[in-house]
Amino acid sequence: MAARGRKKKNISVEEELVELSQEMANCEEKIKELTARKKELKQQIEQKQMEALYKATMESGKSVEEAISLIHENRE
Repeated sequence: MAARGRKKKNISVEEELVELSQEMANCEEKIKELTARKKELKQQIEQKQMEALYKATMESGKSVEEAISLIHENRE
């Protein structure tokens, strides 16, 4: 049965350490990119929710202040 994973290269431990460090730096950069994208998506979701809430408030015939007051009353 063949071994899985990367093929062994004939490289020194120092060279392997350099390669590993580079790979880790690439992964860290990818994590930064994914984190930024996650933040953007969360902001888009929040914006859509705020728009839906505003639309529902306007359709109810109440002012924003009245809607806020109702929400606060329901919490108590």
